[in-house]
Amino acid sequence: MDLLCAVKLACRSIDHRGEAEAASSRYPSERILKRILEIPSESARFLLQLRNNGVKASVYGFLSGSLILDCSKGEGICLSAAQLVKADMAANIDGYIYIPYTVLREQIVDHLPVEVEEQQIKRPYIVGLPDVESAGDVVESLAMYLTSASYFFGGKIEKVITKITYIPQLINKYNTQIDILVKFFDKTILGIHYVDIRRTVHMGFSAIEDYMKYGLDYVILLHPYVDHKIHRRVVNRMGELEISSAGYIVFDDVNGVIYIYRFPRYNQFLSKYIYTHSYSMSIRSYIESL
Repeated sequence: MDLLCAVKLACRSIDHRGEAEAASSRYPSERILKRILEIPSESARFLLQLRNNGVKASVYGFLSGSLILDCSKGEGICLSAAQLVKADMAANIDGYIYIPYTVLREQIVDHLPVEVEEQQIKRPYIVGLPDVESAGDVVESLAMYLTSASYFFGGKIEKVITKITYIPQLINKYNTQIDILVKFFDKTILGIHYVDIRRTVHMGFSAIEDYMKYGLDYVILLHPYVDHKIHRRVVNRMGELEISSAGYIVFDDVNGVIYIYRFPRYNQFLSKYIYTHSYSMSIRSYIESL
């Protein structure tokens, strides 16, 4: 397939699926684990910055979490990215460097022997969804697209459920609807909360905190596109709160584009509060009953 469809914002759901399958075959995690220890510290630091949305270059993406860095102008960070190509952990395609999601997995990047200072996020990564349903319900449209693409942020999707209004095992404790619940084949679960900030003053932070209390492994806040200045303020504010491990994406349904402002990290509430594990078990049991 043409990986540069990501740069053209022209990748269809079948392309997103094809890229993810090719990445897992061409760059398996087992091989990456062996080679990542041999890359220069500058390249390791670059990977961490890239995973944390800390680079200023133009970056395009796939739903799998794979990224394509525009190195056509020879920017400084491209020297670090080129070392990944040399280590057979990435590919150079006509001046663009493709970095597969298997290299950017949280479990790999967070254990690199380097440190990077927290930075405010300046610009998002762009993912084209030209064949997404642009009219109607945003939640249902995105859920259908994820189901078709079969992969999302490093995981292969087993099931997608929308608008969960009631979980019998959590009577009086389930107060915030999960808009999109994604179950992956590795048994992890991810929740997406949608807030149309064009129609309310609420950003959705309290709902995201509830999602994290439910014991979901990963949580994402989803807003419609309004203005990049507003979205930068939102994501940088999230980084200052207890919900800092939540991801933040913005959906531009008019142009068929998703902006990734922050990848989700493993829910830190699961290591802080014991009760979240009980809630998590109840939700997983409910999913299996459907």
